[in-house]
Amino acid sequence: MKVGFGKVCITPPVGFSLVGYFIDRRAEGILDELYATSLVIDDGKNLFALVSCDLIWIDQQIVKKVKEIITKEIKINPQNISIHATHTHTGPLPTKSKNSIFTKNFYVENSYLEILPFYIAGSIKIAYKNRKEVEMGIGRTKVEGIAFNRRYLMKDGRVITNPFTQKENIIKSVGDVDDTLYVISFRDKERYTGFILNFALHPDTIGGNLISADWPGTLREKIEREFKCNVLVLNGPSGDINHINPKDEKTRTSEIKNIIAEKLFQGLRKVLENIDFQKYEKISPFFKKFILHHYNYSKEDVEKAKKILKSKIPKDTLKYLIALSIINMKKLKGKKWNLYLNGFSIEKKLCLLTLPGEIFTGIGKKIRESLPFENIIIAQNSNFHIGYIPTKEAFLQHKKNLEIKPNFDEVRVSEAIGINSSYETLPLACKVSEDSEDLILNTIKNLY
Repeated sequence: MKVGFGKVCITPPVGFSLVGYFIDRRAEGILDELYATSLVIDDGKNLFALVSCDLIWIDQQIVKKVKEIITKEIKINPQNISIHATHTHTGPLPTKSKNSIFTKNFYVENSYLEILPFYIAGSIKIAYKNRKEVEMGIGRTKVEGIAFNRRYLMKDGRVITNPFTQKENIIKSVGDVDDTLYVISFRDKERYTGFILNFALHPDTIGGNLISADWPGTLREKIEREFKCNVLVLNGPSGDINHINPKDEKTRTSEIKNIIAEKLFQGLRKVLENIDFQKYEKISPFFKKFILHHYNYSKEDVEKAKKILKSKIPKDTLKYLIALSIINMKKLKGKKWNLYLNGFSIEKKLCLLTLPGEIFTGIGKKIRESLPFENIIIAQNSNFHIGYIPTKEAFLQHKKNLEIKPNFDEVRVSEAIGINSSYETLPLACKVSEDSEDLILNTIKNLY
């Protein structure tokens, strides 16, 4: 089996808007560069290309263009190309600013969006050219203490995202945490030629106005410096997972990404101590279409939203933005999201699966329980930008929240910390309905 790696810088110019919060942060400098890193795996019959991009999400138009570029030069089934976004919150807006409510006035040049697919495709071309016969090792270990479920049960019965302005009212964290680090290592004789690492954690440790790939970039740099080879970092299902321990006073500093990267780097070292390298002969690519339904809302929700939009409350308050989201959704009534998942498996040893959306960790856990493989790598935020995909339980908690506190705050929203609500299930951040978990799991069950 042949494997190749490629890497291309995709850092935008200083001055572009950084996306990840509700406010427009213009980049004032570069803390570290952003990259598109690619792997091409070739068993002589099947070819699969996987890209990890230091972006907050990947737009389907970019994916379409990359596939157009690549399939003109490389004989590869376009269904066997997957592009993943690590979800850094200190990178550029990868779509036109008008495509979202809270990015409406953000700044990104169309010329950057037009050339970005060529950079990403370039990394695949390099990986294809660099293919060589390799042995592969697959392993995993636990890396604890750096990932926390950011949804908390409060004394009043609600579940709130990041309620760190009211720590005294927290009862406990709710939801799953996946602290497993998955590693795929490739070597040529005795030399490492590349790695894939998969861990579930929001890359939102820095804040501020400097361009950065966050902890995935720092981890990649550590490994590249130590082993002199390329690394793909794939973010696992982490829609409800971040780095913030409510006991800590500091929530965002540039040092946090270094701490996370170092712990994951030590996890990699631990895996390599016991990893078994083999020559695998065949990959089995898969591609499956599926449908998710649009976010549900009622006539009462629409009427209430209209009244709010006619009122004089500021347009950057949580209440106003949610109302605007509902009205915009009304225009999409009956819309279904036509999506797909893809990836490849190797015997019963490995399944590497890419999915769209910021998937809750609980869904990722159920996916792994339903597939017959020893190691299951899940890369969320791949091939399509669709926002959060919460669990059924989270949607039920959202309904209970509304029963306890029907009206949203008029607080101005600067970011998703301390907005006194279940952020991931709001129509502001979520575009799918409460049956999404079942629809995804049914699709997964029909893969094999």
